[in-house]
Amino acid sequence: MSPIPLPSGWRARMLLGAATAVVVALIVAIGAVLVDRFVGGATVVEGVVGSEKVDFFRDEEVMARLAELGYEVRVRPRGSRLLAQDAGDADFVSPGSDAGTDHVQRQHGVSTEHRLFSTPMVVLSYEPLAESLREAGVAHRSEEDGTWSFDLAAYLELTAEQTRWRDLPGDSVGSENRNEVLVRTTDPRTSNSGGLYAAVISYLLNGEEVVPPGGPDPEITDRLSDLFLAQGQPPESSQQPFEQFRDLGPGHTPLLWAYEAQYVHAMVNGPALPDDVVLMYPAPTVYSAHTLVPLTEAGDAVGALLAVDPELRSLATRHGFRAEGGDAFAELVAEHDLPVRDRVDDIVNIPTYEALEALLNGIEDAYDDSGMGPPAPEEQRPAAGPSREEDE
Repeated sequence: MSPIPLPSGWRARMLLGAATAVVVALIVAIGAVLVDRFVGGATVVEGVVGSEKVDFFRDEEVMARLAELGYEVRVRPRGSRLLAQDAGDADFVSPGSDAGTDHVQRQHGVSTEHRLFSTPMVVLSYEPLAESLREAGVAHRSEEDGTWSFDLAAYLELTAEQTRWRDLPGDSVGSENRNEVLVRTTDPRTSNSGGLYAAVISYLLNGEEVVPPGGPDPEITDRLSDLFLAQGQPPESSQQPFEQFRDLGPGHTPLLWAYEAQYVHAMVNGPALPDDVVLMYPAPTVYSAHTLVPLTEAGDAVGALLAVDPELRSLATRHGFRAEGGDAFAELVAEHDLPVRDRVDDIVNIPTYEALEALLNGIEDAYDDSGMGPPAPEEQRPAAGPSREEDE
């Protein structure tokens, strides 16, 4: 039987109704996606980062801005030598050095990187100790801008003789301070800042040449190992020694190897360091270059936003980091009248990942030979004691 033909007007109305239903369905679907994204379903992105960046990623303003852009970023801290292998199912990894970036890229077969910000390594101390080091020819204060320098070569001469604070010229420190003149660092077996200390010291020990790939000179490894072992059990990451420097004073930590960003962040956002704290720029020093290596498309999107979004870059500056381009960092330190250099010129290159890893493996062997095991997680470790066991 042939179908009964419908009047043309009725047919047109049916087609229009069907089309309208499709459009309505599409609008509802798109609306649901938008609501899910911007109200309660932002794309969750997991990252593995160095501990020095945890405060930045967990900053409420940073999280709010990323949420506006459609992302909820969750990070977990790991030591620099553990970043690549502990990435797991993370969407990105954020190392704190070019050598670390190269390693993560090789480990995961990734060529992309987003350069976020950087910060030079500094030495923190206190005025009486800085004055004593100035008289000993280790510290110098610029007549131009009032900033301090810390001569690492002169410092190495003191450590070679196991010089104690009470042996320094002048009476700035006092005769009762028996501790050796030692810069406190993090553990080079796990931490980025400890590895950067090894990099710059190895440069000086290698005749002011970057240590090349291949087996390192045993004398350099031995000398480096002694500088680390003399500190006792160092902390795994940079936050703990910085807080102890701030809270326990010069008797506990006379000299601290730290990120400039830690100092700037504390002085801008608090808790502020004591008034007599002195920021010194090592001569030479190294830059900690913080990148983001994406492992997924979502990680790549977040890396791009962190690198170019003006609001996120401004927030990074508020955390003490130097973002490439612009005057935001200089304006920030001028606003707070901080003794921070606009430019840091005495910079050395970091060894390749292979060369640095060979150095760190040698230091790790020295720790093993001494009976000092790997660092425990910070929440399981008691506060560190004096740098070297006193022999008097």
